Amino acid sequence: MSKRQNQKLKLFYLKQILEEYTDADHGITMNRIQELLGMRGVVAERKSIYDDIDTLINDFEMDIQKPSGRDFTYRLNSRDFDIAELKLIIDSVQSSKFLSVKSSREIIRKMEKLCSKHEASQLHRKIILTNRVKNEEDLISNNVGNINAAMDSGEQISFKYFDYNIQKRKTYRKKGQLYTVSPYALVYSDENYYMLAYAEEHGEVRPYRVDRMEGVKVLAGVVRQGKEVFDKIDLAQYQKYTFSMFGGKVEPVTMVFQNRMMNAVIDRFGRDIMVMKEDDNHFRITVNVAVSNQFYGWVFGLGNMVRIVGPEHVEQGMKDLLESVHGRYDDKKTEA
Repeated sequence: MSKRQNQKLKLFYLKQILEEYTDADHGITMNRIQELLGMRGVVAERKSIYDDIDTLINDFEMDIQKPSGRDFTYRLNSRDFDIAELKLIIDSVQSSKFLSVKSSREIIRKMEKLCSKHEASQLHRKIILTNRVKNEEDLISNNVGNINAAMDSGEQISFKYFDYNIQKRKTYRKKGQLYTVSPYALVYSDENYYMLAYAEEHGEVRPYRVDRMEGVKVLAGVVRQGKEVFDKIDLAQYQKYTFSMFGGKVEPVTMVFQNRMMNAVIDRFGRDIMVMKEDDNHFRITVNVAVSNQFYGWVFGLGNMVRIVGPEHVEQGMKDLLESVHGRYDDKKTEA
């Protein structure tokens, strides 16, 4: 690149230097700025750099602090994301088990560019301290990209859908035949990433685990179907009555909880539910629930803190499941 071209990039390089080397706690001197510009092939006088810094402040609205008093440095005091916000995002990336270790590291590496080198070292230490189960597959990024592309263009997608067998090997559903569906939304639920898509063969919107999808392709020219079905779904309510995104008939279920369980109820169903006093120690709610074994498992996990009181067939379903589990342990059965 010629010196003339480098001079044209001087403002860009100056912005890059301030973002990379400075923050509210770390400044940079004019001599160091000139040195770093020189390493990029730009020779600049102080006067021109002063003008460029004013341009970054006035036209780019960068929060640059100029030298004052005994502080002879320039520093970028604030940026789009502060270090606390980046740490929160990194916590989310690290705790998302649907992301592979490789994908997590790549995302965090890119996020380090949103702060100074000094702050990036704090993020790096946080990465080392984090430890949890991660998805070994690296399908998420490509899958999400293709799903979003199909939703933007209003087209269908195809893919293979798999589970893991006892040997921890992939076993494809429908004997490896392709699924063809119309994607409408991506939802994060219970630590997993799901695609909500209209399945024409079933005439309904179904959830699909994004990390269990393989070979996602946009079917160019194949228009999505089922919009009228999807539009009937209230996404704000969807995750409140579904449990682990497993299917089940959605119906009103009435439960009685001990008062101490209000936090758990709000976490699951939100703050806008109607609560009625049952007695001095209990309250009652009626909420829409996708009744499934996962729902019963959630109720079971709360022990004697909750009781299903209606409708009768849902209450009976809970009893039947408890008897089945008891019988399995009582008879020491191992069948699934």
